[in-house]
Amino acid sequence: MELIDIYNAQGHPTGTVRERGKPLNSGEYVMAVGVWVTDSENQILLTQRSLEKSFAPGKWENTGGHVRAGEECSTAMARELEEETGISVSPEELIYLGDSAPTGHYLGKNYGLRLKAHPERIELQPGETCDAKWVTPEELGRMAQAEELAPSVMDHLTGGYLQAFLKFIGREGVNLFGKDEGQ
Repeated sequence: MELIDIYNAQGHPTGTVRERGKPLNSGEYVMAVGVWVTDSENQILLTQRSLEKSFAPGKWENTGGHVRAGEECSTAMARELEEETGISVSPEELIYLGDSAPTGHYLGKNYGLRLKAHPERIELQPGETCDAKWVTPEELGRMAQAEELAPSVMDHLTGGYLQAFLKFIGREGVNLFGKDEGQ
């Protein structure tokens, strides 16, 4: 049983702890975290959601997950990255990119991680991920336009930290996704 903190719309813990997956009331939110892993040439690591997942099975996404009760967001992100890919980093290695606007009952904190080289091996988490690949920013843009990405990826990006993301991947000022990117 995984316990999570409940947050208000401003991203502050309410003091309520609940079992993950239990229904949320109006005004209650769960904190999610995501990380964009890149290499020295700005290639981006994507993982494919397991076909067993109820939401967006088989779609591609950046690594992410939920913050456990009492856990710091950057610590949760480092944990999720290791669980889903086998890449082990300290929370201090993560670069904060920004918050996502509330989506449904989710709030988000988003990070970047720049690796010097690709890991020798990506260790996929059964039930969570089924494949991984490195893509250029332009390939990511094409995948978004072809709806190959999980819907939450674009919801989170365009909901608050898109410009920080584009700067992080070396594409500041570029209309990578073919839509209004004024955020």
